[in-house]
Amino acid sequence: MTRDEEHAARLAGAVWAAVNAAGGPGNAAFRHFPAVLDPAWLAALPIPTAASLPPGQIAAMPDPSGRTFQRHTDAAALRAAYEHRPRTRIIEDIGWGHDTPWAALAGQHLTRLAQTGTRVIISVYQSASGDQELGTHRDTWTGAIVQADGAKTWRAGESLAGAGNGDAEEVTITAGDILVIPRNLPHHVTTPPDPGRSLHLVFAVNRERFTGA
Repeated sequence: MTRDEEHAARLAGAVWAAVNAAGGPGNAAFRHFPAVLDPAWLAALPIPTAASLPPGQIAAMPDPSGRTFQRHTDAAALRAAYEHRPRTRIIEDIGWGHDTPWAALAGQHLTRLAQTGTRVIISVYQSASGDQELGTHRDTWTGAIVQADGAKTWRAGESLAGAGNGDAEEVTITAGDILVIPRNLPHHVTTPPDPGRSLHLVFAVNRERFTGA
């Protein structure tokens, strides 16, 4: 087994176990699984970032409204846009085209396991405390979040969207944790000042099919 195959098997196994423990791809609950993966192993994982953007890799940042995105495929242009207005950077679909072999393999493993008819996509989210975030939103997939470095605070619940009763749930995840977010659940994320940075992987499982023209 190659190193990429080992990375893929370890990540896919951990993510799939968390998704199932949360209720499965179609019925997942908001669940936090602390200390699932070794932070030192994650730190050594070759994760593409804004500073190491592979050629042709797409990176997105929210525009001021938070509803649309600016996209770049050039690391210098991405850096300039970030310096102009610091925002969360999203390295999209890192397994596409097999530019990141372990991510492509992990996505293939999870796609086979999920059997939902849609490909599992893996993206990287990178931010610093004070960066513009995405705001409260709903995702069209069940998300499994692997915190690779730093920390991220998540608030989730229908009350964030002005619907439902009760307070939103809140959790701060740190390196090695996995968080499962059900599809269409309103949520909001922030990067806390301690340690002031965040790098996490999002595994988009059970995505809604695109039905547009």
